[in-house]
Amino acid sequence: MKIRSIMQSDSSYCFLCRLLYGDDFPKPTEEHHAIGGNGKRELSTQYKLTVRLCAKHHRNGKEAVHNNIEMNRIVQKAAQEAFEKEYPGLNFREIFGRNYK
Repeated sequence: MKIRSIMQSDSSYCFLCRLLYGDDFPKPTEEHHAIGGNGKRELSTQYKLTVRLCAKHHRNGKEAVHNNIEMNRIVQKAAQEAFEKEYPGLNFREIFGRNYK
């Protein structure tokens, strides 16, 4: 079952390639849960906080979110902003235990 993301509507481009470099050319991508750890991955799924990333931005290289905390924080901040827009009656910090903005 495909889960709709509130962060990204088109899965053919890499979220970070577009955000950082304006590159929205289609490429192979992998799903990334914007908020992870200690049950947060399940919450990311529940609240549709996922993005599609190319291998370079997901798991390989110096700009990969799994290797670079700054890149990870960019995605987490975008997730919080998307959450607050989509769910104005809910408190992101209470649900996810952290503020990324």
